[in-house]
Amino acid sequence: MLKKPLDVLKKYWDYHSFRPQQEAIINSVLNKQDTFVLLPTGGGKSICYQIPTLLRDGICLVVSPLIALMKDQVQQLKQKGIPAIALDSSLRYTDLNRELDNCLYGNYKFIYISPERLQSELLINRLPNLNINGIAVDEAHCISQWGNDFRPAYSNIQHIKKLLPNTPIIAVTGSAKPKVVDDIIRNLQLQNTAIFKSSFRRKNLAYMVFETRNKQQRILQIVTKNKQSSIIYVSNRNKTQQIAQFLQDNAISATYYHGGLTTKQKDTHFKLWMLNDAQVMVATNAFGMGIDKPDVKTVIHINLPENIENYYQEAGRAGRNGDKAFGLILYEKDDIKRLQKRALSALPTVDDVKFIYRKLCSAAGIAYQEGEMETFDFNIHHFSLFYKVNIHKIIHTLTFLDRQGVLRFQKEFKSKTTLQFLVDNYNLIRFIENNKQYNALINFIIRKHTGGFDAPITINLNQISAKLELKKEIIKEYLLVLEKKEIIKLHLFDSDINITLLLPREDHRTINPIAKYLTLQNTLKVNQVEAIIDYVTNTSTCKEKLLLHYFGEKTEINCGVCSYCIADKINIIKNIPDCKAKILALLTTQKRATVNQLVTRLKINEATIVKALHELLDNQEVIQQFDQYVFIQK
Repeated sequence: MLKKPLDVLKKYWDYHSFRPQQEAIINSVLNKQDTFVLLPTGGGKSICYQIPTLLRDGICLVVSPLIALMKDQVQQLKQKGIPAIALDSSLRYTDLNRELDNCLYGNYKFIYISPERLQSELLINRLPNLNINGIAVDEAHCISQWGNDFRPAYSNIQHIKKLLPNTPIIAVTGSAKPKVVDDIIRNLQLQNTAIFKSSFRRKNLAYMVFETRNKQQRILQIVTKNKQSSIIYVSNRNKTQQIAQFLQDNAISATYYHGGLTTKQKDTHFKLWMLNDAQVMVATNAFGMGIDKPDVKTVIHINLPENIENYYQEAGRAGRNGDKAFGLILYEKDDIKRLQKRALSALPTVDDVKFIYRKLCSAAGIAYQEGEMETFDFNIHHFSLFYKVNIHKIIHTLTFLDRQGVLRFQKEFKSKTTLQFLVDNYNLIRFIENNKQYNALINFIIRKHTGGFDAPITINLNQISAKLELKKEIIKEYLLVLEKKEIIKLHLFDSDINITLLLPREDHRTINPIAKYLTLQNTLKVNQVEAIIDYVTNTSTCKEKLLLHYFGEKTEINCGVCSYCIADKINIIKNIPDCKAKILALLTTQKRATVNQLVTRLKINEATIVKALHELLDNQEVIQQFDQYVFIQK
């Protein structure tokens, strides 16, 4: 049996040493002490509660806000041979009851649950029967009303603590300002808390911001100069393919990733990049989970991120091997207006949320006081056009309702268009002979897919459209006609999103209790957008210093490698000759002066003065006497 944390690390993760602070955090958890952990992205937070669990009898209850993140972590644990299960909010009562039985008798080590699941009476009643040895709160900043992605359902953890009073809690987060840290500790009611914070400074990562009107050419210059692995973050799915194609056309191997790809496509593209068969990954922010590629040289944002928290996390995927790396933002002035329009002008009011929620339920045929756990397709573009509501406002509303536990909103919907032939092969041929306009479509489906006569088959409308060079709308019309003529049985998937109502529809009574949180989150959003705009447009401060100050980490030391510091060095070099002449002119009359006196009299920055003095000393034009510099008469 494994007895030491390092033994577990070697066996399951194949690492032979811990990252900074990990071992101390693990020991704190093993000592059953409430523990708060703030480790920036890539710091190895999950290991801090996974290893103590594997060293003890019992189960760790992990509260996590994202279904996809839960499933990703469960899959990773299972691949290591560690039994784990996710009990997310999509499980119905009977399914949850069965899975809880499995937890009681199935030798699980980790149970991942959504914060909304903590409201379930069934779970609450069954928890005391499970051997819970610890509670891990992932993305703990979600419990703070001042945190990015605030979720009131996290407050339900307090009820769990009352049920399991002697069970220690570990709260982990990758980005939290001091106000948020205090909120987390208070709201989770942590006692005698061991606090572990890592600096947000990444010494090997240079933060760069460049204003440019030709982003594509600048990207090409960067990835041509730095030929190692890169990520380019863009704002929408179409751009991922456009930029990847542009790079391929210019002899740079590139692939792309977004939420609309199938699981198989995502895996294929991801492997191309992970194995360095593609130098560049062009992606939306859907590309985030499970990325631990150590040799990423550059992370480039060509659209302004909506907040510094997300930017810091995404840029931090560069340079995890400790080598010099770059986090770049390329922008033009109009990008600032676009960000403000996208992020702020579309912020919904309480009336907007009530209207969108009510129309959403009506469009789905949900009656008043019904609909709990009902799932339906939702085409955001059709909804936007029909009700004349800004798409971004709809997305903000759905995101807000998702975080408040009213509904579950998924952009990555796996359902596809399916069909089954209702006639046999002989009658299908006769139909085609009399209706030749459907010949190409039906023949393509039969050639591409085996079956279809005995069971439903899944078809890809985009693929058919590309192969037959027909618009997707025409293909849909053909399929609907075939259904009407009873040639096929059709399930036509035509939506962007999949939505599950977590509460019965009650219109205003559903929205009113959470309205106060909307106002608070809108204020937070405004502050975040202002912060990222200041970060990008500030030309008088070191970029790393701006980031550190944002997260409450005070420093007066410039990093020396960011875009500001490099530009400052260039300006210093350019100004040296003029500065030397002014110093000599002053010292011929004043005879001697300190650095501070030279800065005050000449109104030149200290770095330029010091550099100029070093050159004058080397040329023996001045001498140094204690803290003063004296002109040498020749």
